[in-house]
Amino acid sequence: MALSFRTEFDVFDWAFLALTLLLAGIHLYLGLFAAFVPDDRAAQFVLVALALFLGPLVYVTSYWRPVLYLLGVAFAFYLGVLWLLGGMEYATVGVATGVVATTFVLLAVYLFLREATTPDAG
Repeated sequence: MALSFRTEFDVFDWAFLALTLLLAGIHLYLGLFAAFVPDDRAAQFVLVALALFLGPLVYVTSYWRPVLYLLGVAFAFYLGVLWLLGGMEYATVGVATGVVATTFVLLAVYLFLREATTPDAG
């Protein structure tokens, strides 16, 4: 399969990309700029941000598959569980991130179902 790039996006695709980048930006902020995050934990936030930045890079290519929406959902749930089990540190940022992540999850599930139930053209 040759590498190609998607050129058609609707409002849901753009919203999904924006939410992914927003989540990545929040985690990058926590890893690089948030004074309240200890240095030994900052690297974890940067790694999460890098993983989230990888999503949109793959999303615009021909390598994207609908099952990757579900991978994003699992990753968001995993991060949420880690936050809950970790004592809900940084509560204000955590709740705000949770709202963004919940919207991300709902939109990812919608996009997965939309692509999984759309017959292939061709």
